Amino acid sequence: MAVSIQHIRNATSVLTLNDKKILVDPMLSDVGELPPVPFTRSFRRNPLTPLPVPLNFFENMDAILLTHRHFDHLDKKAISILNKTLPLFCQPEDQAFLQTAGFSNVHVVDDSIAWGGIQMRRIKGQHAKGAAARLLGPVSGFLVSTPADGSVYFVGDCIYTPAIEEAFRANQPDIAVLNTPRAQMLLGTIITMTAEDIVRIAQLSPATKLVAVHMDAISHCTFKRQHLRAFLQDRGLEHAAIIPEDGEIISF
Repeated sequence: MAVSIQHIRNATSVLTLNDKKILVDPMLSDVGELPPVPFTRSFRRNPLTPLPVPLNFFENMDAILLTHRHFDHLDKKAISILNKTLPLFCQPEDQAFLQTAGFSNVHVVDDSIAWGGIQMRRIKGQHAKGAAARLLGPVSGFLVSTPADGSVYFVGDCIYTPAIEEAFRANQPDIAVLNTPRAQMLLGTIITMTAEDIVRIAQLSPATKLVAVHMDAISHCTFKRQHLRAFLQDRGLEHAAIIPEDGEIISF
């Protein structure tokens, strides 16, 4: 069976696996419809870039996967237009909010869950260090797999930690989607992965195909696609990660 990831924008993707379309972290607002990111140095409204597909594109989904509910991963537009009866898989801390928002088919993934011939395993993450981690709240990654198709690890808004390193060592995922915009809060606190983390993971799990996303669309993200391409090229690592454009489909 074919596995594909269509990168929509920011952290929003559509994973096609086992003939199912799974919408990941839907932020569907038009340019400037969302506020600036709080506790950052930028006062620009978000998103900075338009959706590359029409809104009716999202009518043809089989499920939704949410790593956490910050507004650049689940916004009011997504809540208003998405089919509320679709299976929605999330971390435990987001269940009550999603049910209050009207989603009627919420599945909490404590450890792992099976659906439609697909296994989803949650891997706890950490959005930042110290007090910033408490401010930002819980985040998770998800390892999505089938025996025939292999595994796709959506790492989520997680900084590189020993636990993430162990997840790569233990699982050796076939594909990993990394949020690598070097997003910053006030005082320079880094709250996502960075270009240097791509190098670490490429060395740690060389068979894993890496896909770098979450760039160019949100105002507190300091590292753009062009910066990442130049960074990798300068180190002779231009093939270490796929850096998709908005709307681009990657087939594996």
